[in-house]
Amino acid sequence: ATLIGAASFAAQNQPPVSPADLPEAEFQTLVEKTNLYVKALNAVSSAQRTYDRYASWVDVKNGPTGKERYISYGLYEINESRVDDIRQAAQKGPALKPALPELDEAVVLLSEAFTTLAPLVKKAHDYYEQEDFKDDAAKGARELHAAMMPLFRKTFEAEAELRRGLDTLKADLDRRQLAQMEAQRGRDYHWHLRNFMLAAKPLINLLPESANAPLIDASVYRARYDELEAAYTALETFKVEHPDAVKKVMMGGLVNSGVKDFFAASKFLRRVLEDKPVNRGEYIERVSELAEKYNSLIQRTNSLR
Repeated sequence: ATLIGAASFAAQNQPPVSPADLPEAEFQTLVEKTNLYVKALNAVSSAQRTYDRYASWVDVKNGPTGKERYISYGLYEINESRVDDIRQAAQKGPALKPALPELDEAVVLLSEAFTTLAPLVKKAHDYYEQEDFKDDAAKGARELHAAMMPLFRKTFEAEAELRRGLDTLKADLDRRQLAQMEAQRGRDYHWHLRNFMLAAKPLINLLPESANAPLIDASVYRARYDELEAAYTALETFKVEHPDAVKKVMMGGLVNSGVKDFFAASKFLRRVLEDKPVNRGEYIERVSELAEKYNSLIQRTNSLR
């Protein structure tokens, strides 16, 4: 999530799409479309990473002066494969049915901003790496800043809009896919893992966008934590009752340790929220830990595919 205050897009009258009611062929097309959009959202993390690096040493509101203590930190490049992921989503996604006007518009705007931003970031990376600010009294630094900041903002605005619309839709898609998995193969290891991941997402959606945001509502967190705990217990019970099936899962040990770490982190945060008054320093630490464990778990579960 970005620390830049993202303005919301104007609301549009978009008829709701219910994945549960779609014919199978159209449902599969919607899955393909949302997968493209999820991949685009994941790609934006590279822009956030370089923005965070830049903001760690420069006053993003006023721009660089050339006299910053850590100016040599510069900023990270954006991987070209990330640019391709977003470009592909914008080129292919809107053409796939059903139409999702708000999301289709958001992914196009995201692509326009991101693909324009990436070469500027590359230019800025080289500028700071070669310390060209010593030759031009930071004139180039100020010009690059003026060009990059509006594009960072547009990128994060479009990301926020795409994510908001996609979260609810993706949850409905995932529930239908989970039901299909159960019908085809029963509640096996992969079903329980998918069920756990679906329970994890609503919890992650509660995490604040910045350290200064209001505290998570403890009662809301507890309700979602209870659902996660039920899914975790079911997965652990399956593992105990079907050890041979679990052994056959390639990379299963790596994934299981990730599940355990994430669940433990969610428990630690629950305890902090329920301890009044909340220790804000520990709260921020536990929020960051939970986000880190979730990202690690996502990477590990992707290894099963």
